[in-house]
Amino acid sequence: MKVPDSLLYTIFQQQDEKLRESIARKTMEISTGKRVHNLSDDPVATFNILSLRKDISQLSQFSKNRLFSDVNLSYIDFTLNKVSDKIKALYTKAVQAKNELHTKDALIAMSAEFDEALGFLLDRANEKVGENYIFSGSALTTRPFSANFTYQGSQEPFNVQIDESNFTEVFSPGSRVFSTNVYQLDAFFTTPTTPFGVSGTLNVNYNSTTVSLDYGRGVWYLAGKVSDPNEPLTNYGFDGDLILYDSGMNELARISNYGQYSLNDLITQINTSFGSENISASLVTNPDGTYTLRIADGDSPADNFIADTSGNVLESNNLENFVSIFNGISPGDVNAFVHQAPSGMYTLRLAPEDVSTTLNLSFTGSGLGSFFAPNIFQLINEVKEKLANGLNPDDSDLMAVQRSYDKVVSERSRFGSILSQVKDQQPVQENRMDVLKKQKSDNEEVELSESIMEYTRYRTAYEALMRIVADTKDMTILRYI
Repeated sequence: MKVPDSLLYTIFQQQDEKLRESIARKTMEISTGKRVHNLSDDPVATFNILSLRKDISQLSQFSKNRLFSDVNLSYIDFTLNKVSDKIKALYTKAVQAKNELHTKDALIAMSAEFDEALGFLLDRANEKVGENYIFSGSALTTRPFSANFTYQGSQEPFNVQIDESNFTEVFSPGSRVFSTNVYQLDAFFTTPTTPFGVSGTLNVNYNSTTVSLDYGRGVWYLAGKVSDPNEPLTNYGFDGDLILYDSGMNELARISNYGQYSLNDLITQINTSFGSENISASLVTNPDGTYTLRIADGDSPADNFIADTSGNVLESNNLENFVSIFNGISPGDVNAFVHQAPSGMYTLRLAPEDVSTTLNLSFTGSGLGSFFAPNIFQLINEVKEKLANGLNPDDSDLMAVQRSYDKVVSERSRFGSILSQVKDQQPVQENRMDVLKKQKSDNEEVELSESIMEYTRYRTAYEALMRIVADTKDMTILRYI
């Protein structure tokens, strides 16, 4: 059967084009080492390559973010270490000033050391890495603290993304890093025993615990607590005489050696012996399940006085007594202090034992004032100003400096934990990058020996096609093309 020339030519043309394309593609693969050059070469492989390139680019950005985080967090850790060392040294100086320095000149001389240290601390709080302030939150180019220790940066942290689902905090607000949970009343009294002049209740809320303490004229408390209100008070170290006076300080009644009574029995004795003067006693259950005594004068205004020869029952009407009562009945994880300010006047400070505990403070009735929480620099500056005025630091000052140190150590630990997590990402990202690049290489690059073998096969097939056509039509010239 004779094959028509037109059909033979069509077959030849199709095979010729196919083989030429294959030879050209393999020639390009061998010369470039790449398997895919156009989308049409291998749509599936092309899609995989584009996807892998996107993943590699994203991972590369995550790696850059991780390195950025690592560098800055490491410097923050270094800076906070310097700050904690300086505050630790200041605490030693404050203890010395409280216990050993007894002349005004010596105290003033030490204030210069505190002033120099404050300058150092403020400089550390205003540190930069490059153009970024490290303690200004997301306000990277805003100086965090002013010369008077007021925070002026952002309240929002600056976060960077280091993997698909993980944002890490790099720059925290300085208002958080250098904050304290030392709460100070903004009202001042001439002496620790100056009467409050108002009546009300202070409510201290924290960790699902509430401590409420009444204050004002005609309110007395036992400044201590018992676990069993039916045991003799002497078992808890309480004893003495309880004496009732009228407004002219004339004795009206007395309960002698009240330590022989249990708390419940003493309440009965008070209500019996003092009740005719409108004095009433009641049992108070403290937040920790212990018990104490509250006595109130029902007259308005109160016109009686109660004295305890042992100083256990106190009127809650001045700073000194209020602090003694609060510390006597509270669970012990919040402490009250009489604090002397640089002016020489006195106020109230409250501080939880734990550096991470936040207090919610409120008044019912007539409030004594408002509470605020000074930052680390403001607390230390107050010690400096007291020294400059020739005043010795008190217990609340030592507590404030110690709390400042604890806070910085706590923040350094927090940053250290973040830094550790960031460093843990390095091998993960490096391994992931190796895998992605290998997958991209497998999809994109050719096996050279395989491509050469395929090129030879296509070349041989093409030459065979030429010979078939030449032999069929006796077109000998094709044998030499």
